[in-house]
Amino acid sequence: GASNEQDLSAMDAQMNRNPPRSDADAAMLSGRASQAGQAPSRAETVLLLSFARRDSLADQLSKLGFQVVAARRAQGIVRRFLALDCALVVLDARDALDQARIAAEALSSHVMAAKANVLLLYDRKDAEQLVAFADSGITAMLPAPWHSSELTLAIALARRQAGPLLRNHAPVRQLWWHGNVASGTIHIDQASDSIIRDALTHNIGNLRSAVAALSGSDRQRAMAACRKLRRDGGYAAFAQQQLPAGLDGQLVHHLVMTGPRLAGHVEWLDAGSGAEPMDAHHQQMGLTPFAKGLSLARSALVGVDSRLTVALIQIEGLEGYNDSAGKAAVDALLRSFAKQLSRSLRQEIGSAAVATWVSTSRFAVIAESAGDEWRLGIELRLLAGALKESVLASAHPALGLRLSSGALAAGDTADSIFARLAKRLAVPQSVVRQLDVQSALSLGQIKVRFQPQFDLADDRLVGAEALARWQHPKLGELSGASLFSAANAAGLQPEVSAAVWRLALAAMAQWPEDMTRLRIALNVTAQDIADPALAAHMLQLAAQQGISPERLTVEVTESATIARPDQAAANLAALRQAGVKVALDDFGTGYSGLAWLKQLPVDYIKIDSGFTRDASGSKRDQAILQGVVDLAHGLGLDVLAEGVERDEQRLQLRAIGCRWYQGYLRAPALSSSSFVEFVQSNGTSS
Repeated sequence: GASNEQDLSAMDAQMNRNPPRSDADAAMLSGRASQAGQAPSRAETVLLLSFARRDSLADQLSKLGFQVVAARRAQGIVRRFLALDCALVVLDARDALDQARIAAEALSSHVMAAKANVLLLYDRKDAEQLVAFADSGITAMLPAPWHSSELTLAIALARRQAGPLLRNHAPVRQLWWHGNVASGTIHIDQASDSIIRDALTHNIGNLRSAVAALSGSDRQRAMAACRKLRRDGGYAAFAQQQLPAGLDGQLVHHLVMTGPRLAGHVEWLDAGSGAEPMDAHHQQMGLTPFAKGLSLARSALVGVDSRLTVALIQIEGLEGYNDSAGKAAVDALLRSFAKQLSRSLRQEIGSAAVATWVSTSRFAVIAESAGDEWRLGIELRLLAGALKESVLASAHPALGLRLSSGALAAGDTADSIFARLAKRLAVPQSVVRQLDVQSALSLGQIKVRFQPQFDLADDRLVGAEALARWQHPKLGELSGASLFSAANAAGLQPEVSAAVWRLALAAMAQWPEDMTRLRIALNVTAQDIADPALAAHMLQLAAQQGISPERLTVEVTESATIARPDQAAANLAALRQAGVKVALDDFGTGYSGLAWLKQLPVDYIKIDSGFTRDASGSKRDQAILQGVVDLAHGLGLDVLAEGVERDEQRLQLRAIGCRWYQGYLRAPALSSSSFVEFVQSNGTSS
């Protein structure tokens, strides 16, 4: 009618004068600007699931330059994700924790397989519930309320954590278009689904004809979306239920308006879109099932040429646990074990590893072994032992774990190798017997190396980070990560931490007088930070060696603080009051850097080496890094960059405001004696 025509005319005029709301934020995220005279490329797609604030949050995301696909129900969310070339899912858990947790578990394995990422938005009052989301593999989180710049940076960090997107999704049932009302042009993306394209093309001459082609309630919903865009810009959506011939179900139109540009994304939700592509049990487990009879090399790690190691992990004692605790408890235990297994694989083994549920009590892991199956087998045993202590032992002491591993032979199928590995499970081998951490403690196999740290302003040596190493009698020098993984499996992690601290402090006590100005950083783990006696214990060890607290820094990762944030804050505050500095390590790779910066007593942040590598990279990477540094400075914090390997990185880090750095550009991690020689030849800070 006339009112509709007025709305469209007013919208045409508004689109020509309504500028983007956040040019700086959009520039940070896109890293480039459109050239005049060129048709704009399709904006990056973000999948948003918000149960209570879909439209307002979609507005914020659209004004940052994203093409938003927004949902307020979790039904079909996995299928919608699989149909999109989407590197980021924004999951809004505010006022819907249980629904969001179910969605996170359903999405986790698919997001991980696609090398995408999830950004969780939550209320501060729900911080104690974050562990459940972390178990689903979510590592990027932002608490409400937030400023626009914080949301921008959180998205940038989450996208930075995602790997190269794997576009191996389900058949695309999407259509993308963008238009400019001023010029009257509309462009349909060539990647759009041909069925939708053929059904709608004759109706999309311009915005007015597209709306006029709708009928009844569909047109009213479309006009309501147009009025919203005319008034506010940003995002609007409507569902088209009366479809052209050849289509069934419904079409959901997602519209984003920035200035004169209107972008559309059309989802075809057919009758089967509510069902997820996995059966209920596999969906709950969050793991990918093996296709029976297929070659493991094809079904698990497509395209990997090097050798593969397969491990079969069996949980023992489930029958007795079922009798005492019930089926619901068993199901919850299996879900928790599956989530922790996937998460630990990603952190400890790497992305070239696949986990799957095999049967009620068995899981399998396939990993690239690079010809060293024996070493990888030991790493998998350490990982499994840690899971036994962290998941099974906390449920019931009678629950056990067995693991058998072997190299994948030519022609192996899932059935054949699982049958072969199952025969080896008759005699379990203890992780503690395989790698005896007690011997490492008693025989002096634990060593400490010192990674020098420098002032970016003038390259003065200002301190070092104390790093643990394990001089294993069979495997040679192992990393601190291997040492602490084994210590967790043996139940000796606190003893190992204390041993590393004592060794570092004892070395400091032997250094010459001119090194007393150097500050040494000691790492603390999640178990350490949750111990109420941490501050008193560390200060006592320092006093025994005559080391002033002012010479020490404690480094704690974001992930280490998530389980007990209040206790972590109390411990760090006590250490800080005594003169110890506090650093938040691996910033940007953990759970919620933006939130933790506000909640923990921190003096400086350490930028992860992945960000450091980007210091001399693209303009977008540099913009993200600059945003991290500016945020730290805005909170009164200094910044240390680790992993500096090239001089151009050092110069760029200095230019954007980092204060300190460490890395192979100047020195590797050194033994105590070598560090003394290095200091004497390089001088110390004044």
